[in-house]
Amino acid sequence: MHLRSILLHSVIVNAVFRTTGCLAVLCSILLAGCGGASSITYDVTITQEDPTRASLLKVALMRVVEERLRAIGDETDDLELSGDTDNLTLTVGVGDPVVKDILTEVLMRPFTFSIMEETREGEDPDIEVEGHGGFSHTGVTKDHLEWLEAKEDTTPGKGRVQLFFTDEGMTIMERVFEENSERFIGVFVREKLVAKLYVDTDSLKDNIMITDIPSLELARIFANDVNVGVHVAFSPRS
Repeated sequence: MHLRSILLHSVIVNAVFRTTGCLAVLCSILLAGCGGASSITYDVTITQEDPTRASLLKVALMRVVEERLRAIGDETDDLELSGDTDNLTLTVGVGDPVVKDILTEVLMRPFTFSIMEETREGEDPDIEVEGHGGFSHTGVTKDHLEWLEAKEDTTPGKGRVQLFFTDEGMTIMERVFEENSERFIGVFVREKLVAKLYVDTDSLKDNIMITDIPSLELARIFANDVNVGVHVAFSPRS
């Protein structure tokens, strides 16, 4: 089942990786900082039980942290991940001590994922999206998401992401499709609409695929962000 992507570069960079406050304010804070190199160490917990996917998460979390740092204006390459999967630590060197607090806040911010249905007439929506109307919760959350896999799309130069659900998630999704035939459902990440699907069948025959993402690299960034959000926790050491 394919969902046409409504992902834009600005949505990925500014919504998925956004820090609190506006960038102008953050840049002012950084410029006003006391300067000097600094570092912070995190205990890292990976909850994905599949060994292959757990190994992929080690690479993904490094890329996600790099993207977070880039978003707040510190493009350091001083990252070190050490230990085995059950006892991981990540040490990040930053150019300004102020970045440590900002990075920690971003990495520890609660991650949300949900599949939502188009709100029915006469009902109050749980969320309104400009240009797309209201949406209501279906009960599908990050707890029902097993994995995201980025691939090349059939359209040259574009990417796609396949969503794999848990058994419970697939059961709920089957109900969602039965109840929303000829209606829209949406994929929300951090309460932002990232993909929208017109359900033209009352049965779910396979996993959902988000297609027509502007590039394969953007698809990989998105998949890494969600996989890390679902399966990785960061805890700063004192």
